[in-house]
Amino acid sequence: MQIWHSFSAAYRGMSRSLWLLAIVMLINRSGAMVLLYMSIYLTQRLHFSIQDAGFIMTLYGLGSITGAYVGGKLTDRFGFFKVMLVGLIGMGCLLFLLGQLHTFLSIAVCTFFVSAVGDLFRPANAASLSYYAKPEAYAQAISLNRLAMNLGYSIGPMLGGFLAGIDFHFLFYADGLSSIIAALFLWRFLPRPSKALPVAKHETHTTASPWRNAQYRVFLFGLCLYALCFFQLITAWPLFYKSQFGFSEPQIGAMMMINGVSVALLEMSFVHRVQHKWNPLRLIRLGIVFLLLAFLLLIPFHAVPVLIICMFLLTASEMFSMPFMNTFAMQQAPSGSTGSYMALYTMSWSMAMMLAPLLGSQAITHWGYNGLWASVSGTLLLCLIVFFYLGRKFKGEGPR
Repeated sequence: MQIWHSFSAAYRGMSRSLWLLAIVMLINRSGAMVLLYMSIYLTQRLHFSIQDAGFIMTLYGLGSITGAYVGGKLTDRFGFFKVMLVGLIGMGCLLFLLGQLHTFLSIAVCTFFVSAVGDLFRPANAASLSYYAKPEAYAQAISLNRLAMNLGYSIGPMLGGFLAGIDFHFLFYADGLSSIIAALFLWRFLPRPSKALPVAKHETHTTASPWRNAQYRVFLFGLCLYALCFFQLITAWPLFYKSQFGFSEPQIGAMMMINGVSVALLEMSFVHRVQHKWNPLRLIRLGIVFLLLAFLLLIPFHAVPVLIICMFLLTASEMFSMPFMNTFAMQQAPSGSTGSYMALYTMSWSMAMMLAPLLGSQAITHWGYNGLWASVSGTLLLCLIVFFYLGRKFKGEGPR
C-alpha cells in the first residue's frame, strides 16, 4: 500500500495531454526492436563482419546527432506537432525500406537516415512536454515520459525476440508500423497547440555559453565515458549472448526485458524518495559503481545466473545515474541558457551512441569479449575519478 501511494504521488496532477504524449511514446517504443537486434541481423543473417556491423551502428549514432540538431531547428521554425508527425511517419517508412536492403552501402546509408529522421522526434517531444506541462509539473512530465519509454523498451525486446525467431524481416515491419501508428494516434487525439511556444525575452540570446563553463565541460566528459560503456548493452551484449551462450532471439529479448521492466516499475518511486535526500553527484557515482561491477563480473564468470545479476546491476546503474545526470545538467544552466546547456547534454549522449559500437566492435575483434569488458571497466574507473573530482569542486558534494 505504501509503495502504491509513493508511486501514485509521483504522477498526481498530470494533464490529459501529457498522458496522451506518454501513450504516443509507449506505442513508439514498444516497437523499438530493430536497433537491439541489428548487430545480430548484420552478422548472423547477412554475414557482415563485426567491424562492418560496428561501422553501421556508428552511422546510427551519427544520424542521431544529426536528427537531434536538425529537429531542434525545425521545431523552432514549424512547431513541435508537425515535426513529431514527420519524424514518426518518416522513420516508419524508412524502416520498411531498410528491411528490404542487403548490400553494405545501401544498409549503411539507410541506417543513417532512419536514425536522423527518427530523432527529429526527440527535441520536438521535449518541446511538447514544455508546452503542455505546467512549470511546477515539468519534472513530473519528464518522469511520466520516461516511464512510458521504459515500459515500451520492456515490451519491444521480448516481442522482437519472438519475431526474429520467425523471420528477422518482421522486426522492420513491426518497428516501422509502430512508428506510423504512434503518428496516427498523435494526429487523432493530441490537442493541436493553439499558439506558438512562447519564448521568454531573456532566452532570445544566450547569456552564458556552456562551452565557457569548465565544470560543465568536465561533467560532459564524464557523461560521455559513462554512456560509451552503458551503450554496450545495445551493441555488444546481444552479440555476447548469441555467440558465447547460444541464446535464441527470444531468450535475448527476455534478458533485455529485465532492464525495461525493472526501470519502469522502480525508477519513479525511487527518484521520488531520494531526490531531496541525496545530491545528484553522489547518486551518479553509485550508479557508475554498479555499472563497473556488472562488467567486472563478466570477465571471470560465464554462467547464466551471473548474466542475470549483471543485468540487474546495469539496471540499478541506470536508475541511480541517468535521472540525476539530467538533474545536474539542469542545475548548472544559468537563467536564459537552459536550452543551450540541455542541447549539449543531448548531443553528448548521441556522440557516445555513435562511438560505442565502433569502439566496442574493434575491441571484440582484436581482444575478444573479455578484452572489451576489461577496457570498459578501465573507462568506468576513469569516469568515477571524473565525478569524484566534480564532487570536490562543489561544496556539500553537490551543485551550488
